[in-house]
Amino acid sequence: MILKRLTIEDFGLYGGRQTLELTPEAGKPIVLVGGTNGAGKTTILEAITLCLHGRRALGPRVAQADYEHYLRQRLHVADGGVVAAGAAVARTFEHAHSGVAREYIVTRRFTALKASVKEELEISRDGEPVTDLAIAARQDFLDGLLPPGVAGLFLFDGEKIQALAEDETGTQLADAIRRLLGVDLVEQLAKDLRRLGAFAGPGEGREGDALRLAQAALADVEGRLVALADREATVTTRHDRRLAQVARAQERLAQEGGALAAERARHAAEARAAQAEADACKNELGQLVAGLLPFAIAPDLARRVAARLAADQESEEARAVARRLDRAAAKLAAELTATGDRPVPAVLLDLLVGDVDLSEPLSPVSAAERAIMRRQLEEARRELPRSVSALRRRLVRAQEKAEKVQALLAQIPDEAAVAPVVQQLQELDREVGKLDGELARIDDERRRLHHERLHRQRALERAEAKLKQSTRAAQSTTMALKTTALLDEFAKVVERRRLGEIEQATVWYFNRLSHKGELLSRVVIEPDTFIVRVRRWDDTELPKERLSAGEKQLFAIAVLWALAHVSRRELPVVVDTPLARLDRDHRQRLLEQYFPEVSHQVVILSTDTEVDVAAAAALAPKTARQVWLNHDARRGLTTIERGYFHPRQEAVGAS
Repeated sequence: MILKRLTIEDFGLYGGRQTLELTPEAGKPIVLVGGTNGAGKTTILEAITLCLHGRRALGPRVAQADYEHYLRQRLHVADGGVVAAGAAVARTFEHAHSGVAREYIVTRRFTALKASVKEELEISRDGEPVTDLAIAARQDFLDGLLPPGVAGLFLFDGEKIQALAEDETGTQLADAIRRLLGVDLVEQLAKDLRRLGAFAGPGEGREGDALRLAQAALADVEGRLVALADREATVTTRHDRRLAQVARAQERLAQEGGALAAERARHAAEARAAQAEADACKNELGQLVAGLLPFAIAPDLARRVAARLAADQESEEARAVARRLDRAAAKLAAELTATGDRPVPAVLLDLLVGDVDLSEPLSPVSAAERAIMRRQLEEARRELPRSVSALRRRLVRAQEKAEKVQALLAQIPDEAAVAPVVQQLQELDREVGKLDGELARIDDERRRLHHERLHRQRALERAEAKLKQSTRAAQSTTMALKTTALLDEFAKVVERRRLGEIEQATVWYFNRLSHKGELLSRVVIEPDTFIVRVRRWDDTELPKERLSAGEKQLFAIAVLWALAHVSRRELPVVVDTPLARLDRDHRQRLLEQYFPEVSHQVVILSTDTEVDVAAAAALAPKTARQVWLNHDARRGLTTIERGYFHPRQEAVGAS
């Protein structure tokens, strides 16, 4: 991934619309962004993460109310105390998928309403809006590009380095290492195999047992269908009752609340209509899947079946003609005189049907059934793909409309005079929605049970085949348990091997960064607790508390560097005020050894005292861009300018 630019609009100290160019150059990975304390460097880091992850950028368990409070605090306050009505952050980056580089623009807009903050997320790919994702799926797509839990290892500040440097329990390392190494995925696969083994169970090995199991399974499905019908009747009655209550509440609200009630009722009707449309599309798609859709997926097979049916039809018609001619020949033989050794009717019959295909058809169906089947196959080949495509578009439109209308309903403020009615209506709407969902689930369950019943009926007729399947299931269970054991061992081996790589890389990077040279011989990360132990070159243990504050900082940076190296992820590094707690020697090592080498793109957010004129000059051969955050304290406004130092400061330094 390569960050190309960040656009900020009325966010934090940045008034209006401003753009920060971040694209690196070949051999020059560093982008140096400078500013005084309080100029908005941390805001840049916040904007980068907020744009991609939204609420999840603040942590995994942040409440919506806290998130909206955070957004309100980030709205730009102009000179005179006027707070902006909204803000936006946009992140342009290049990301390669399957070897193909695509340019993405992710824009997140915030609008302050009376009682909430409205958030809008837009994604474009190579200049075209992404429309094949529903609104709710867009955040999952972005989290897949860069998981929030991993982002903290590549986008961090001095406080993150300090916390890692002071970590004595290993808790901060544990989750990051397991995610980066993919051990959590292996463990999940092992859990799935265990569930598969437990579900399959061993076969009993006797045909009678298999037959009784099939009978019991069919009876169970029939019983569940009866129970499902009773449940549907109960839910439908509750649904109708709640709809009647909704109608009465809406009438009362219309009398007491005027336009507010009308607006809410209209939006609620739109939401139900959109949801009904989405449910209808899902039902139609389910019917197509249970019907002709498999033939649409295999058009060559459909054409061959149609051709065979046509050939059978011609053969049947030929046999009918032959039978009529045979009867006519018999009648004619009785009335005419024989010619030669063969009678004239036989000669005529041989001439008429001699080259006609009188073979038996392969398909034992009637001509009417055959015509229906040919017509259905033709429909599957020509019409069904367009119908499925149209249904998909309808479904996406309906889902997006339902989400938008629900968002509008949530934004309508409650009035004190109608608050009880509005609250009652909201509760009824929620209950109606739950009942709608339950009815939809009942419908899905009914289709599934009908399919299962058909399967059980066939299984009952094939008791011997069921016995063979049970035997194979027992073999699969044994294999699943063996595979699970292998996966457990594999996870441990991978973890030990990768931990060894992290340990070696940490030693290598720390010794590169330390001004004392080769100080460490080995770093040991305990596999169970992730507590880090450090050993000197004479193999004696070096307690971490014996390290100086600067050495702890460098050790934390070395760990982050090692994690990035071992993870094999091509991600940019963005670091805010990384040098504040380092002395001159340690800073110099970081400038020379870390920033030019840690990633293909490194964005440094620093004050002019951390990376001064001399340090900026030392980084110049590896620096693609220099940016200055010019802060006007009187106006409370920061502007993005080219060049690392403010022009007035450069003039003072020159004098």
